[in-house]
Amino acid sequence: MAELLIQIKKYRKRLACYVKSRFAAVNERPIVVLGNQKSGTSAIAHLLADFGGLSKTIDIPPLWSPVVLKIMRGQIDFANLVRRHKFYFSTDLIKEPSMTFITDHVIERFPNARYIFIIRDPRDNIRSILNRINVPGHLPGLDGKSFKIKSSQRIMLDASMWGGNKTENYVEALAHKWNKAVDNYVFYRERMILAKYEEFLADKYGFIANLAKQLGITERVDIKDKLDVQYQPRGDRNVLWKDFFGIENLMRLERICSTWMKEFGYSESSK
Repeated sequence: MAELLIQIKKYRKRLACYVKSRFAAVNERPIVVLGNQKSGTSAIAHLLADFGGLSKTIDIPPLWSPVVLKIMRGQIDFANLVRRHKFYFSTDLIKEPSMTFITDHVIERFPNARYIFIIRDPRDNIRSILNRINVPGHLPGLDGKSFKIKSSQRIMLDASMWGGNKTENYVEALAHKWNKAVDNYVFYRERMILAKYEEFLADKYGFIANLAKQLGITERVDIKDKLDVQYQPRGDRNVLWKDFFGIENLMRLERICSTWMKEFGYSESSK
């Protein structure tokens, strides 16, 4: 019975979005917030939109895996998806981490948009992803019988999808995925504002106010009472990287991400 109610709720939500999309108009000049999943995109997008009194889209389910992978492979046309789901693309600010991996398609469709890329230390980012799906970080590999992993999550944990190979484990897969996100930012960096999640944590209000200034957004709402709202389930920030990943997986992660870690000021654990 509970499962049936969940399915009914999902159907009603999809139907509502379909009806809204029939009458919505695509915003051709939105602010687009990109970044790997669990890098702080939700908190920053919510607060920035609220600061400026902007309408917002937080997540676009029709883009989630495996659809985004089919767009990457050229099997689905992103512009056509936008036409079919106009409601999600009608707001002033649009945040969807999946679009990070199809940045070329997004910029081609929205050449006049303004783009923000959120980056977070890969060790914290990957730990938070694994916390979210209830998977420890120290295992040499994943036994499908021991963990309830959805098909979309299995794709995320397949290194071959992100530039690695099938012999690499789930932590290495997520490290390659982090690299892929940063690769796309670097390729289009002249089009984007870079925002570091660590700087957001250090001064949330100042960070949002500065980001708004760069975008020409005027403060319309006092967000000080929203700064500590938990927009996504929080990962365990207190656990040490070596304790969460174990030495072997931590070394693998840092080896894969080392180039961009150095570029963006994230020191290796040994240093």
